[in-house]
Amino acid sequence: ADSKPQVIASVEDLLFNTPLYARCGVTRDQIEILYGRAADTFGQRADPKIDGYCLYCKKEATFEINAIHIPSGDPWNNIEHRHAFDDMSITCVRNSSHRIRYYFLVRHMTITKVGQHPSLADIAIDETRQKYRTVLRGENWSELYKAIGLAAHGEGIGSFVYLRRVFENLINSRFDEFKGAEGWNDVVFKQMRMDEKIGLLKGHLPPLLVETRKIYKIFSLGIHELENDACLQFFDVGKRSIIMILEDDLKKQQELADRKQLLEAVAKFGSAAASGEVDAPSAEESGPPRSNNQP
Repeated sequence: ADSKPQVIASVEDLLFNTPLYARCGVTRDQIEILYGRAADTFGQRADPKIDGYCLYCKKEATFEINAIHIPSGDPWNNIEHRHAFDDMSITCVRNSSHRIRYYFLVRHMTITKVGQHPSLADIAIDETRQKYRTVLRGENWSELYKAIGLAAHGEGIGSFVYLRRVFENLINSRFDEFKGAEGWNDVVFKQMRMDEKIGLLKGHLPPLLVETRKIYKIFSLGIHELENDACLQFFDVGKRSIIMILEDDLKKQQELADRKQLLEAVAKFGSAAASGEVDAPSAEESGPPRSNNQP
């Protein structure tokens, strides 16, 4: 008998994160959403929406679910035993022409995505490019691009190799940035396992990454020690970890930009005051406020 597949976290996760040909379990509530049978607390037909990245809008969007249609003669009360190829789509609420289409093999409360357009890789790659183009350049971008594409097609080990390279590059960059101030040794750092490197850099990495550093021992394994399914399961963890570092870089980049703008504004104001374009406050204006009881 087939082993029981893991149940998807949500319909949103199925549509925006699950690769082709990954067989997943579904709950009754999730099936009701996919087939347009969801109800609100009053028992009325609900119109659930999901959030995700719109490839056409180039930003996060809310999508309406155009549910799977069951042909007449195939009763809803037989849904738990349904074995069929079904299709559905979701539509961006900003523009009804922005649509993502899906094709599924449904079999006894399991679902396998067998087709999608635009592809999962196209959506994920564009989303990453739009959000992190200022902090993810050159080799790191091309490596992450390949990792996302391979994972979207179920190639776990291949995607893991590229993901590991990007993660290692980001960790090494942090080490190079702070080694002078911290007095760290290059040779010692290179001999450390990945979780040890993260521990060393704990003051310069996102706290959650440091708290969960033991899981990154997997990045120290050789290719011959890896299994495809395990690599696919780890992909989301690895990608989210990279995103966490990039978000940290974006935050620092924004703080530097804000600081620069403030200093420029202060300098501009100082120049205007020095040239007499801005009146200096009078002694009376600059003194303490007068009491209402003062004459």
